[in-house]
Amino acid sequence: MNQPVSMNSLATLTRDSIADVAGTAIALPDELDLLPVDGLPRWFGRRLAAFFMRFVSMEEAAPRRLSTMLTPVVGYFRRDRHVHPRVAAEGYQLQVTGVGGDKSFDLAALRSLPFEDRVCVQECAGNGNHLMGSAGLCGQARWSGPSLETILECCGGPGDASHFAFHGLDRVPLLKSGYHYGLSLEELREARAIVALEMNGEPLSRRHGFPARLVVPKIYSMSHVKWLGRIEGKTEPHDGIHNRLVFTNKELQGDRWVRVQARWIGLKSAITHCRRARDGWVLTGCAWGGGSPITRVEVTTDGGATWEDADVVTPDEHFERDSRLVADDMRGAWALFTHRWRPHAGEYLLASRVTNADGVVQCMQEDSRIRGHFDVTRVKWRRVRVPG
Repeated sequence: MNQPVSMNSLATLTRDSIADVAGTAIALPDELDLLPVDGLPRWFGRRLAAFFMRFVSMEEAAPRRLSTMLTPVVGYFRRDRHVHPRVAAEGYQLQVTGVGGDKSFDLAALRSLPFEDRVCVQECAGNGNHLMGSAGLCGQARWSGPSLETILECCGGPGDASHFAFHGLDRVPLLKSGYHYGLSLEELREARAIVALEMNGEPLSRRHGFPARLVVPKIYSMSHVKWLGRIEGKTEPHDGIHNRLVFTNKELQGDRWVRVQARWIGLKSAITHCRRARDGWVLTGCAWGGGSPITRVEVTTDGGATWEDADVVTPDEHFERDSRLVADDMRGAWALFTHRWRPHAGEYLLASRVTNADGVVQCMQEDSRIRGHFDVTRVKWRRVRVPG
């Protein structure tokens, strides 16, 4: 009844109709709207929710764009501070300080270095929390540019630096300094960070950080500093406001609530699209995070009473013929899943849950020992009405 379907079947969807009891043809829609069960979209509707989010400089990706291995550049999600600086290629300099030997790179110098590719999820740390609900502040792209390790080697190595602060050029004189965020050298090496100059094979757009941005696979995108202007080596953790106060939760440790920074992307999944097929509907979505490969995705269409396995396409399978990518280049990438669904007319509550290679299963509810807006990993429910 609910057999998995391959990704290729999405290309063969056709327009059908059904007949009602009077024999009149009733056209079915090509897709069904998957409505979040909480947050701004539930309270105010999608349009007002999108307006409120743009007001605080957030734009979500359209759900259907999250059912592809690479999210298109046009419509890619945005989370910034209302400032998209115009940085000219001529005269641009990336300054690297506090390392073995301070050095500046112009754009030509950066482009002359060996490029590496990373296919990875970028996600706002607050994506899908109890305010936003809809979980569209994420995307996946193929980023290209020199590795941070290569840039440091050009500077004589990290020297005494055990931590780094990354500074953007999105400053407004007298109003805002450029955005900055810090990570340890250990974290950056584990994530295999790069300084990206290209996105999906094209030079970065202004919106996405031209001429250069930091990309740190597997770590939330508050660390992926756009319009990168300076890399600052430090001998202690960066104490900027975004590290210290903004992107933090409270965690119960013993009998005390301790402030902790959001960091590694947790294990998650979401049904993002429902398309019509000849004999029913096809649910599609993505599964990501958690630190090890995705091995299983289950889907429920009855509010969690029963769960069925979906058909999963891993990034390794999708890019298996791409000689430029090795497995490590995709460790931060999401998998896609599809599930054939043949419901009767009515209203349904849908969700997905994912299991990774370590046997960890996506949680149904948030950990009661953590308070805050970030790293929201619980199962994401969607309401849908099937016409008939």
